[in-house]
Amino acid sequence: MEKISKNLHPRNKFNQEYDFKKLIKRVPELKNHLIILPDNRQSLNFRDPEAVFLLNKALLEYGYQIKEWDTLPNSLSPSIPGRLNYIQYLADLIHAQPKAKIKILDIGTGSGLIYPILGFLEFGWHFVASDTHIPSLQHAHKIISSNPNLKKGIEIRHQEDSRRILKGIIKEGEFYDAIMCNPPFYKSRDDYRQTVLRKNQKLHKETENSSANFQGLSNELWYPGGEQKFISNMIYESFDLKDQIGICSVLVSNKDNLKPLKAILEYHKIQDILVTQMNQGNKINRILSWRLKK
Repeated sequence: MEKISKNLHPRNKFNQEYDFKKLIKRVPELKNHLIILPDNRQSLNFRDPEAVFLLNKALLEYGYQIKEWDTLPNSLSPSIPGRLNYIQYLADLIHAQPKAKIKILDIGTGSGLIYPILGFLEFGWHFVASDTHIPSLQHAHKIISSNPNLKKGIEIRHQEDSRRILKGIIKEGEFYDAIMCNPPFYKSRDDYRQTVLRKNQKLHKETENSSANFQGLSNELWYPGGEQKFISNMIYESFDLKDQIGICSVLVSNKDNLKPLKAILEYHKIQDILVTQMNQGNKINRILSWRLKK
């Protein structure tokens, strides 16, 4: 098959056209969501959450032999290539060597447990996966039960205090080589609804169809103050735990949030601040990272 770069990290195994024939062998239902592009290539309707979910399921089974993977109903359906991108760039940030003993904390792991699965199976990293949402954690436990090899590298913890991010999860005496996090973006449910409506209007969609794209659990989508407030709180908590963390990293969707967030770090004289741009097709995301322990 002709390889066409998707502009992902060079090590990303999904940085080429999908082989739908092989993927459909893993997840036959995927066949029902195929579309033909004007150049006669096969693709999917990536605006359809069911199509994205089935693609992710197939990629995990084909690429990592993960069985019986799914997510809670109405939860976010993460892009496996995009999530793997973050893992690969994080490996560059921490200068991870093959078979090195690396411990990572994933904040807001969700019911799909994506980052720990990819990080453990790609690099052998050991993960603590945290979330405030108990049903998501229960679902993540089911994934591990269906894939016992994951037990060697993934521990799941409940964040009991939704106002906290790192505190209450990082225990006394623990050290993490890196923290990773895909934070909630919106300030509230209304903020999210209005954004969906605006996007749909730009796409000339009917208002009543907007609910089709309204997918995601509340803890995944919104946080009082939105993305900037969440990351600001994470930054301040990291200062109090600086002796237990190597590198803190977090995805920043809104580029306008970078300046005020970097200002906090600079004010507190954090020297090693880095913004890493991640590409996925035409989409651009950013990792903001800061090193706390030399």
